[in-house]
Amino acid sequence: MHSTYSGMPRTTRMSATHTRVGLTDPAVIDAWVSRRIQDPSLLSTRSEPSYADFFTAPTA
Repeated sequence: MHSTYSGMPRTTRMSATHTRVGLTDPAVIDAWVSRRIQDPSLLSTRSEPSYADFFTAPTA
């Protein structure tokens, strides 16, 4: 069996025409992450189910 798929031509690749720059400043991301890590309210409540919650039977 012979494949006819050749992929994208080299002249139209996105990486050749666009730079790999994010939209958000890395300092903003670092500040947000450090604030989330140091937030004690994240440890006191769960806002989403944990992995173990998928293995418990519902009590209805």
